[in-house]
Amino acid sequence: MDKFMESKWFMRVVGLLLAFILYLSVNFDNIQKTATNNGNSQTSFDTIQNVPLEVFYDSENLVVTGLPETVNVTVDGPKSIVQQAKIIRDFQVYADLNDIGIGEHRIPIEIDNISDKLTVKMNPEFVNVTVQEKVTEEFTVEPEFNSGLLSNGFEAEGLSVDPKTVKVTGAKDQIEQIAYVKATLDIEGEISENVTREATVQVLDRDYNKLNVQVEPENVDVTVSVVNPSKEVPVTVKQKGSLPEGTTLESISVEPETVNVFGRQEVLDTIEELAAEVDLSKITKDTTVTVPLSLKDGLNKVAPEKVKVKLDVSTTTEREISGLELKPEGLDEEYEVSIITPKDGAVDATLKGENGAIDAITKDDFNLALDLTGLEPGEHEVEINAEGPENVDWTLSEQTVKIQIKEKNTSA
Repeated sequence: MDKFMESKWFMRVVGLLLAFILYLSVNFDNIQKTATNNGNSQTSFDTIQNVPLEVFYDSENLVVTGLPETVNVTVDGPKSIVQQAKIIRDFQVYADLNDIGIGEHRIPIEIDNISDKLTVKMNPEFVNVTVQEKVTEEFTVEPEFNSGLLSNGFEAEGLSVDPKTVKVTGAKDQIEQIAYVKATLDIEGEISENVTREATVQVLDRDYNKLNVQVEPENVDVTVSVVNPSKEVPVTVKQKGSLPEGTTLESISVEPETVNVFGRQEVLDTIEELAAEVDLSKITKDTTVTVPLSLKDGLNKVAPEKVKVKLDVSTTTEREISGLELKPEGLDEEYEVSIITPKDGAVDATLKGENGAIDAITKDDFNLALDLTGLEPGEHEVEINAEGPENVDWTLSEQTVKIQIKEKNTSA
């Protein structure tokens, strides 16, 4: 070991190491700068989009228009610094209007708190702005709603808004353009009862363009009150079809006789009655039927919805009575009469009526007379003077008869 340390090669190696260490210590700063410069030799170009634009001005008394909400910032420089600016966005883009007065101005967009190693360009670089006096006025709010949303038969009885007025703040020329301040009720479905909803206030010019102003409050309550008008009308019976053969309608009545119908007033004004339709073709005996009442467009309710129709009917049958005797009257005593037709000297009667009534009829209920007063010998056609029952319908098989009058044979 001692021999190795005393050798000339050992001393040379140690001397070389000491010289290298001394060189590093003397040139450390230069080496570090060189490394840094080599790292920064990679440059980058990028655009940072939609950077919010801050504006400085007397917002208590002035209104500024023409400023964009955001700008695009293009940066060029060392890649690491460009990336840092893009990610952190710790810089500020602004427009300073504190030293300008009312009127139109062209102002620069400025940037602050960004690395001076970057080349910065903004789009836009300048903007044209208008500075106006801020004005606040009070306006009455006009409530609105879509009447097409009303349920069938309902009408709007009233439309109100709370609060009734709002304060509108904006540039003087914007305030002067105000033509309408409206709050429209926004609702889904049909309206069949009183409704209150919050509505946004809209400020419009004469062409219904929305104006860029501030509204206080922004929302109001819109209330629509609805009503369902009604009217009392009589009920009539509408007969459909005919009664079966042999059936007679004796009477018809409806209960109740009047009903209340609900709907739009303009439609109610045209309604004088409601009809209950009854099909007579199905009626064969005394019957009470329940009939629904139909409504036309614009009406939505009827109370009651159904009525009772009472029908009293009678059933008619037919019966024939044969051999009714004909009774000649008024013939002079010197004459005698014979009936040529009908051959048997009698006629038949056809009866129509209720079973019980026609069953009680007999031949004795008929009186069929032939008035021969003033007739001379010869053949004659004589009308039958008929009398019969009054509680049934009846007809004779013949209305006239043919007779022959002769002088009596007096020879003895």
